[in-house]
Formats: sequence, C-alpha cells, structure tokens
Amino acid sequence: MSDTLIVDALEQLTPFLNDKKVLEIVMRGKNKRIQNFQKVALNELPQNEAKEVADKALQALGINNLFENKNLNIIQQVARMQNLSIVLNGLNLCGTCAGFAIIYEKLDKMSAEINQQFIQLQHLIKQGTDIQTEYEFKKVLSEHTDMLDARKIQQPYSEEKMRKLVDAEYNVLEMLINVFQKDIATDGDTIIVSIFSLLAMLTVSLCYFDEQYYFNHHEVVGDQNVWHSSHNKWMTVYSTLLSQWFIEKLQDHGMFETRLTTTGVDIYYTELLDQVSGLRQEVEDNQKLIVAIGDATILNDIRETSFREVKESIESALKEAFAEYDTSEYREVFDVAMKQVAMM
Repeated sequence: MSDTLIVDALEQLTPFLNDKKVLEIVMRGKNKRIQNFQKVALNELPQNEAKEVADKALQALGINNLFENKNLNIIQQVARMQNLSIVLNGLNLCGTCAGFAIIYEKLDKMSAEINQQFIQLQHLIKQGTDIQTEYEFKKVLSEHTDMLDARKIQQPYSEEKMRKLVDAEYNVLEMLINVFQKDIATDGDTIIVSIFSLLAMLTVSLCYFDEQYYFNHHEVVGDQNVWHSSHNKWMTVYSTLLSQWFIEKLQDHGMFETRLTTTGVDIYYTELLDQVSGLRQEVEDNQKLIVAIGDATILNDIRETSFREVKESIESALKEAFAEYDTSEYREVFDVAMKQVAMM
C-alpha cells in the first residue's frame, strides 16, 4: 500500500489507520467489489493527530469510522503483497497525467523484464508467426502518457493516433497474456500487475476513442455500426481474462507463488476478475452514455460537473478536518493533499 488516505466511491466503507500513520479506507458495493480509489496523503502528521484529522475528514464526508471486519485485514494483506491497490485503482490512475505518473513509475521499472519476456515468447512461437515487436511495453507507456498530456492541454489526439494507441495497447496486452499462459514469466507478480494495469490503460483509451469515433462518424453511418470495425476484436481481451484457463492460472499463482492463505487467494483472484468485469462494463456503459447524450459538448459538461462535485466534497471535508490546525506544517500537508485530490 502507498502512504495514502484511500477513499473509494462505493456504498460500504471500512477505515484502518496502519502503523505508517496512514488511514486506509476500503469501500465495497452491493456486489462486494472494490472499485476505484481516491487518494489523499496524511502520513506527514504525528500518529495521534493523523487519526484525529482523518476521523474528522470522514465525519465531514458522512462516513462512519467504527466498523471492524477480519476479512478486510486479509484484503489489506493481499493488497500489500500483490500491488492490488494499484491494479484496482488502475482506471482512475490511467485517466489523468498526475494519476498515471504513479502507475508509470512502477511499470517503467518492470519494462526491461517484460520486453525480455516478449523476446522469449517470439523465440518460443517462431514457427512462421510474426510477432509485432514494435509494440514494446515501454513505448506504449510513453504513448499513453503523451495522449493524457495532449488531453490536459486541450489538444487531444487525432482519431487516427487514438486508434493506433488502442491497437498498440491491445497488442501488447495480448502478448503479456501469452507470456502468462505459456509460463515464460520469471516473475508472475510482474506480469499480472502489468496485465491488469495495461487493461486499465486500454479501457481508458478505448472509451476516449469510442467517443471520438462516434461523434466524427455517427451522422454518416447512422444508428447501425456506429463503432469502429476493430471494436469487437479489442473487446475480446476482456473475455480472455475471464476465461477458465486464466482463472485457474490466477488461482495457481496465488496458491503456489505467494504466501497468501486459501482465503487470501480467493479474495485475490476474485477481486482481479471483478476488475475485468468492471472495466468491460465501463466501456459498455460509456458507449450507452455517448449514444444517449448524442452531443460531445453536453457529454463533456456532464463529466466535468461530476468531477467538480466529487473534488469539492473532498476539499470541503479536508478543510473542516484541518480547521483547528493553523500552523505552517499543517497547511503544507493540506496543500499536498489537495494536489493529490486534483489528480482524480
């Protein structure tokens, strides 16, 4: 776990103040699935004051801070051992420059090993198969960063550049899955984290591309075939990651290559599978929203309003929590916290 306050926009919430002076909050919906996290650092505060500030922030957000549950301690263990917090937070982190910087640092360190696995894969299935080695993992990370930066400065990628990015992310993801399936990986954790991180990247890029393609062409193609011809191909990766062989591979990895208990393994692989289902649903829901709204300007206004309301609610809660601490030290911590809120 990173040193952060984790706030997840779901219906049921459980907070923990760990030994690093960090409040960790796990929120789960009716389907028991962990979804996206919002992160605010409070770890610069003394232990007792960190808890007090965190409690006040939660109260201001209308959150009960008294819930205890043994299973959530197991979830914490799983998250720490398997980088699960990064994986489950992937959609948020991959959607903004500030957020992606967090996940980029981790993935960039893995890139040399991952590209080496691609070379091994190429040798393994060399029998007439042409692997597109130009789709290197590190190159895709760089392109995704460039795309997010272009959106930040309001100069979005062209439709063609977005299509190429989606294709590149899909191809690299397919190769990562092949590496995992063929037991080439020397470090299973690295491959699994990379697969699910790249899946989040692909989901973000595909949602952006769907919106761009629809508003550029729906008047020409009408109500039929409003999505790109490769869309169904791209979507097959979600089905692959929900297939029985992949489920069994995750179970085997959790059982034989980690120190997780049987319960921990169950939590581990079910949360990852729920993440796949959730990301696929994000793409499908995004398509429905695009068609229902039918106007790019209105759609953007709706998203900005939603973003602003969430940010303002957290900012208000933090201001209330810090109200009694009028020192330069606390103001600095507050400023750091608000910078992290801005990445949502």
